[in-house]
Amino acid sequence: MLQKTRYLRLFLPFMLLCILFFRLFTVLPSAEQQLAACFGRQLVVQGAVEPLSVRRQDGFSSAILRCQKVYSDTELAYSGRLRVSVKGELPQAGCVVLKGTLEQLDSLRNPGGFDAASYNRVQELGGRLRKAQLLKTEPQVLWWQRFALWNKKLSERIEAAAGSEYGALLSGMVLGGSRLDEETRELFTDNGLAHLLSVSGTHIVLFTGLLLALLQWVPLPWRKVIVLILLAAYALLCGLRPPVLRALAMSSVLLLGGSGAERGRLLCLVASLLLCLQPLWLADIGFQLSFGAAAGLLWLLPACQRLLPQALPAPIGEAAAVSLAAQLAVLPLEVYYFHQISLIALVSNIVLVPVLEIAAQMALVGALLPLCGDYLLQLAAWLAAQVLTQARFFAELPYSTVVIGKLPAYCFVIYYVALFVWADFPWLQFWSNRERRCILLLHALLLAGTLAYQQYCTLPLACYFLDVGQGDCTVIVTPSQRVAIIDTGGLKNLSTATRVITPFLRYLGKREADILLLSHYDFDHVGAAADLLRQLRVKKLLLPNEALTEERQRVQQEILAQAGRTQAHVVQSGERYTLDDNAELVLVDVPQQAVPGNEASTLAALHSAQGSVLFTGDMGEERERGLQLQQYTVLKAGHHGSHYSSSMEFLEQVRPRLTVISCGRGNRYGHPHQETLERLQAIGSNVVRTDELGCIKVVFDAEGIKCYGYADLQ
Repeated sequence: MLQKTRYLRLFLPFMLLCILFFRLFTVLPSAEQQLAACFGRQLVVQGAVEPLSVRRQDGFSSAILRCQKVYSDTELAYSGRLRVSVKGELPQAGCVVLKGTLEQLDSLRNPGGFDAASYNRVQELGGRLRKAQLLKTEPQVLWWQRFALWNKKLSERIEAAAGSEYGALLSGMVLGGSRLDEETRELFTDNGLAHLLSVSGTHIVLFTGLLLALLQWVPLPWRKVIVLILLAAYALLCGLRPPVLRALAMSSVLLLGGSGAERGRLLCLVASLLLCLQPLWLADIGFQLSFGAAAGLLWLLPACQRLLPQALPAPIGEAAAVSLAAQLAVLPLEVYYFHQISLIALVSNIVLVPVLEIAAQMALVGALLPLCGDYLLQLAAWLAAQVLTQARFFAELPYSTVVIGKLPAYCFVIYYVALFVWADFPWLQFWSNRERRCILLLHALLLAGTLAYQQYCTLPLACYFLDVGQGDCTVIVTPSQRVAIIDTGGLKNLSTATRVITPFLRYLGKREADILLLSHYDFDHVGAAADLLRQLRVKKLLLPNEALTEERQRVQQEILAQAGRTQAHVVQSGERYTLDDNAELVLVDVPQQAVPGNEASTLAALHSAQGSVLFTGDMGEERERGLQLQQYTVLKAGHHGSHYSSSMEFLEQVRPRLTVISCGRGNRYGHPHQETLERLQAIGSNVVRTDELGCIKVVFDAEGIKCYGYADLQ
C-alpha cells in the first residue's frame, strides 16, 4: 500500500508537469494579435458588461466588455475582452450590443515603466471601441455580475462611511478594484507594502483565522470545509481575479497543509494548477511576488527565526521573522521590476501591517453589518489615517529606499544560490560551515562589485526621448552620470512622473536630477512637473519666461509649492549650464519679454564634442523666422511635428542629421503632419517617432551617433 501511494505521489506531479509544459508551449496568440487585422474597421460586438469597470465622465461611459460575439464582415472567432466608450450611459450589468471602430490600446513603451502590453495580454484585452453606438441592451443579469454588483454596493458603503481617501484604500484591500491616487500607491511602494493594496494573501490568511475563531464550536475537519466554502464565496464576491485566486490558493495551502514539506508540495501543486488554467500568469508580477513570498514563509522562516535575537518579545520576533522571510524571497523580483530596495520594509511590515489588517477586517465586517457597521467603518478609517501618517514618516527618512538600477541576470542567480546556502537547506548540507562562509563571502563580493561598477562606470553621453503619449519629455545622462530633464509630459488619466519618469530614472540607478528645464506651461509639457518634484530631488529648476493666464499661474504655483529647496528661476537667453567636462546645456533663445502660449517656448541646446541636440518645445514659425542658428546633429521637432513648426527656412539653418518627433499614437491632432515630414525628407534628415518606436535613445560616442527604439528592443 505504501509503495502504491509513493508511485501515486510521483505519477500525479509528473502528469501535472507534462500538462503545464504543454500549456506553456501552446499558448494562443494574444487578444490584440487576434484582432490585429481589424484595427481601424467597424465592428459589431455583443458582450457582457463588467460592473466594476463602469465609469462615467463628461457625458461618456466606459467599461470592459467580455465579448460573446464579434462581427466584422463575418463573425470573428474572438472571446476575449474589449475596452469600450459610449456617449451616454452604459448599464451597470447585463449584456449589450455595440457598434464602433476598433482601435489599438494605448501603451507607453519605456524602460523601467509599467508594461501595459504584458498586462493587456494577461487580462485578454484586445483593443478599444471608442465612442461606440449602443444598439441593444439585454437587462438580464448574469450570475457573476450579481456578485460584482454586491461588491460595488459594499465598496460604495465603505467609501461613504470612511471618506473617499481612506474608503478607497480599505475597499481595495477587502474587495479589490481599488481607485487609489498615485501618491498613496507610491507611499505604499516605498514602504514595501504595495502587496496590500489589493486582496492579498496576508489579508485572506487573517480572514481565515477570524473564521476559524468564530467557528470554534465546529469539529476541526468540518470547520475547515466550512471555512473553504466561505473563502470561495468571498473570492466570488471579489471577482475571481488573478490576485484573489492566488490569495485563496495560498490560504488553502496554509489551512490544509500539514508539515512544512507537505505545505511546500501543496504550494507547488496549486501554482501548477493555476498555471495550467492560465499559463500567462507566469509572466504576471503579482503571481511571482505572491508565490515567492509564500515560498519564503515555508522554507526560509526557520533560518530567519534563528537569525533574529532571542531577546526580542515573542510577537515582535515572530512578526519580524515572517516579514524578513517574505522579503528575502522576493527581493530580486522587487529589484527587477521596481529597481529599488525598501530598507524600511521590515519595520513597516512589523509596525504598520497589523494595524492596517485590523482596519481591513473591521471594514469588511462593518460593510456587512446593517446597523452598527458605520461606526466600525469610521474607526477603520481612523486607523487607516494613522497608518498613512506613519508610512509617510517612514518614507521620508534618509535612505528609507535605495535605488539599485537594472542588474544583469547573473546577479539574481548569485543571490538565490547564496540564499539557499545561507538557509542551510538539507540538500546543501554536504558543505562544512567554513566552506559555506567562503561561498557566501564570494557571492557577496561579486554582487558588491557589480553594484559598484554600475554606479561608477563611464558610459557615452545619451539622450532619452521618453514615450509620454502626446507630450514631450527628454532625459539627458552624461558620462559622469549627471542628469538633466527637459519637460515632463502630462496626461489627464495618469501621472507620467509616477508611471514613466521616476521608474525610468530608477532603471538607470538615479534618484536625483541636476536640472529640470520646463520649456513652457502647456499641460503636455509640464503636467507632471509638480509630481516629479515631489518624488525626485532636483537641484535647479528652470522656468519659462511666459505671460501667464490665471490657469497657467495656478500651474506655476503648484510646481513652486513642490520645489522645496530647489533653486528656481525664470530663464534668460545665453545662460549656460555645465553638465560634464564634455557636455553643456545652452539656452539659445528666450523671449526678452514675457509672451503667451507656444511662442514662449525656451529654445535650448545640448553641446558636446561628439554632437549636439536642439530642443524647441512648441515653438512655431513666428519665432523661427527671427532666429540665426548653427547646424545641429539632432533636432527635437517643434510642436510634435505640427505643420506650424519646423519651417523650411528654419530647417535650412539647423540641417539635422536626425530628427526626433515626440507624439502619441493615434493622437487627435494628426501629428506629425505630412507637410512637416516632407520638409524633413527634403533636407535629408532621418526621422524617428515615439508613437512608432516608444522611448528613443540617442547615444553620442567616438564612432558618431546611434539611435535605438525601445519598442524594437522589447
